[in-house]
Amino acid sequence: MDCSCFRQAIGRRSLSCVIAMILVPALWVAAAPAEPGAPAEPTAAPSGDKISFTQDVLDNGLRVIYAPLHQAPVVHVRVVYHVGSRDERPDRQGFAHMFEHMMFRGSAHVPPEEHMKLIGIVGGISNAFTSFDQTVYHDTLPADHLGMALYLEADRMASFKVSEQIYKTERKVVAEEWRMRQNRPYGNQYEDFLKTAFTSHSYRWTPIGNMDHLRAARVEELQDFFNTYYLPNNAVLVISGDFQLDSTRALVKKYFGWVPPGPAVHRDIPREPGQTAPRRADVAYPVPLPSVMIGYRLPPYSDPDHDALALLADVLGTGRSSRLERLLVEGTDPQAVNVSASQMTLEDAGLFIVSATAMQGRDPDAVERQLTQAVADVVEHGVTAGELEKAKTLERVGLVQGRETATLLATQLGDEALFGGDPNRVNTALARVNAVTVADVAAVAKKYLAPARATTLRVKPDPLGKEARAAATQAAMNTPVPPSAKPPKPRVVDFPRDYPDHAPFNDSHSPAHLAKGEETQINGVQVIVMPDPRLPLVTWSLTTRSGAYADPAGKEGLSALAGQMLLHGAGDLDAEAFSRDLESSGITLEVSDGGDFTRVSGSCITAQLDHAFKRFNQIIRAPALPATEFTKLREQTSNQLRLAQESPTVVAGNDLNAAIWGRDTVLGRSATPASVGSLTLDDVRAAYQRNLDPRDAILLIAGDVTVERGRELAKGLLDGWKASDQALPSIVYPVAKTFAARRIILVDRPGGKQATVRMAVPAYDIRVPEKFAGSIAGQILTAGIDSRLGRYVRAEKGLAYGVHGVFQPGRHGGAFVAGTDTAVESTADAIEAIFKVLGDMRNAEVTPAELLQSKSRVAGSMAMSMQTIQQQASFRVDGILNAYPIDYYDMYPAKVGEVTAEQVRDVMSRYVKDGQMTIVVVAPAEAVKAQLERLGTVEVVPMPSLRNGAATQPATPDLLKPAA
Repeated sequence: MDCSCFRQAIGRRSLSCVIAMILVPALWVAAAPAEPGAPAEPTAAPSGDKISFTQDVLDNGLRVIYAPLHQAPVVHVRVVYHVGSRDERPDRQGFAHMFEHMMFRGSAHVPPEEHMKLIGIVGGISNAFTSFDQTVYHDTLPADHLGMALYLEADRMASFKVSEQIYKTERKVVAEEWRMRQNRPYGNQYEDFLKTAFTSHSYRWTPIGNMDHLRAARVEELQDFFNTYYLPNNAVLVISGDFQLDSTRALVKKYFGWVPPGPAVHRDIPREPGQTAPRRADVAYPVPLPSVMIGYRLPPYSDPDHDALALLADVLGTGRSSRLERLLVEGTDPQAVNVSASQMTLEDAGLFIVSATAMQGRDPDAVERQLTQAVADVVEHGVTAGELEKAKTLERVGLVQGRETATLLATQLGDEALFGGDPNRVNTALARVNAVTVADVAAVAKKYLAPARATTLRVKPDPLGKEARAAATQAAMNTPVPPSAKPPKPRVVDFPRDYPDHAPFNDSHSPAHLAKGEETQINGVQVIVMPDPRLPLVTWSLTTRSGAYADPAGKEGLSALAGQMLLHGAGDLDAEAFSRDLESSGITLEVSDGGDFTRVSGSCITAQLDHAFKRFNQIIRAPALPATEFTKLREQTSNQLRLAQESPTVVAGNDLNAAIWGRDTVLGRSATPASVGSLTLDDVRAAYQRNLDPRDAILLIAGDVTVERGRELAKGLLDGWKASDQALPSIVYPVAKTFAARRIILVDRPGGKQATVRMAVPAYDIRVPEKFAGSIAGQILTAGIDSRLGRYVRAEKGLAYGVHGVFQPGRHGGAFVAGTDTAVESTADAIEAIFKVLGDMRNAEVTPAELLQSKSRVAGSMAMSMQTIQQQASFRVDGILNAYPIDYYDMYPAKVGEVTAEQVRDVMSRYVKDGQMTIVVVAPAEAVKAQLERLGTVEVVPMPSLRNGAATQPATPDLLKPAA
């Protein structure tokens, strides 16, 4: 299971993007609609700003919300339990998180791991997350299989039992997740902040849990926790997507209606006293740059002040034209690498947080003073009408975007039902946004952002981890579960006589067909328009045929920086005016680098399409490329690279690429502060001319636009755009290095709390037919909790939170890549466990069941990955870049369906040779080297920050982003 256990509730928009970011909401107030069991009419008719839904309350107290969305053959089933870390005892932190894991370990009629396995077989996704106030189990799957998801969720609600074996195994997995979080740069920041901001309330700890508490807990304590909180009368069931209401209601009644309720939940949560004086904590982390976080306590989730506070957060911190960005990042003397302002919205309270990471050489005291002064200014003077209107525009666009998928709909409805007291709050959000006045924003600023209410956390860099190594660490979870003081008492449940003894399952799949759009040529550019009027949104992308692979040696990072420069002023607008213009109109423009291509993309609501394309045209045809912006951006990029060099996953990925492809090749190089520091404005101008060229380019426009309108926009953009006289650069792509013996590179990260392991061996590119068998091999090895690697390395051995092994073919080469993150003391054990699974795949054919299930996963996942027109547009462009036939993705499931067990074994035997693997481990060398030496000769190298000032950036796209 790959769960997201602690998604921080600090999104930019607490009104619209609560759907994606605020997963720790609040207060339930009994909904008004019906008597228990009585139906209710849909609250709102479908429209661009309304979500149509029906809500019922079953006799057992389960609240059920039905939200149809017939844009794709996909449904989303979401069970929201009103229990989180808020409900834990101070000496048993982590119980709610443990259930997120344990409840995939089977129930009365569902064997262990069967839940995820069945959802995965049909191409769906089953997962869970824990937050402060809720634990959510969710399944997104092809609509044909809705009944299966409902059965699985109902069975574990009714009959999950905690056992010593389940607890022991999943406790080890949770410990690895805890270590993984601790191992990230700034990974403890919110834990340290919250225990300072709260002194009595259970919000003072985070949902990840306390490993010492879990080590001390007994099985019967966990069973009692389940019996208390995981009840139909303490949950909300949300079903959204492509379903029929009457038949779905019947299924809900069949599977959930009989589940007995429990006693009403009594919560005895300490009240947090008012804060009357500022608080402060200073901590040291093994990071290269100092940071500061300042938070102010806010009211509960349902308080109407949050509407104005969300807009205030936008004014302060959203976009390059926001106050904090202009003050600390985009000004004439930038002080910070990044800044933010956001709400953290919780059931009983909240926090308004401003934060910044100081640039190298800047005074963190000065950065803190400027953050504090920015808050003081808004308290004293409020915001302007223009600032408020820009913030409202951002919220309105977010509301429209929140209607795109069944998952987004269900997230909003579930949160508002449980914590807002009324799911129809999703349909009043626009009116609430529009009603906020300048005076309202000024009032909430004065009310909540007083200096006496502030909590400040300062992070001091400790790059070598000296203080981290001196700090006490929590032990591994390989100790026995404490003996029970009394036998666990599972809930007594009598299933109905006619209750099915297994989940309903069928082999059918609604076929997924990729939208092709209407194609034409304008000025040599391939133009595709894909109309979809369901929402008033339009997206577009221009993809050209040159990128970072054409950057000269020693100039790594040039294309990425040149792309960002396009957004720093264009036409007659300087950088600040350009950003303000876009953000005030709700227009998004982005530039990304794909190695052998550059992509300029954008989105807007339909009403802003003409204006958006005017700005799009300007950054393509007339970017300002000002010297002052270049100097700032170059320094900021260097600082971002210094931050990235402390990420073990980034370091492992880049060092693996360098080892496989050669550090001096286009696929093995990565940017460093030195390479970025060597760039000149002339370099940027040359990269712009090279990368933004219409030859063989692709322009795709998708969404609420007709073919005729799309072509009109394309013509305005492309007419008169002249290709360069210079030939496109000829790039020599390397052949991956195959070593006669295993190579082990140990990157010494003193103080690291976990070992990050990545390994690879050269394989095929996208042009060979073996890729279909390789895709099946990756499914069998990695897809789902029942995968071979997941079953052995995670479930059986408890060595890792996640583990993978997949073929990653690209246009210019490919590799088989595997990896995991594991406890330092089990590094070699985890690698050997991976080798065992790979060896089993080579030595014997996969079973007929594995083969059939993997093919079914592929067929079902095609529908899942094409839910929005934007997703389909991405497939369309990738198909052109890969020179695939137009029906390639339509035929992909059939191609995979022809794969035999012998072909899977052959592709593994041909390419995946353990003895030729390159293995990169990022971990404390003193604790890991001796283990690794039993696997081969170990080469120890320092972290990138100690290699002559070099640093890393995200690794080469082709190797780490597989093509289908």
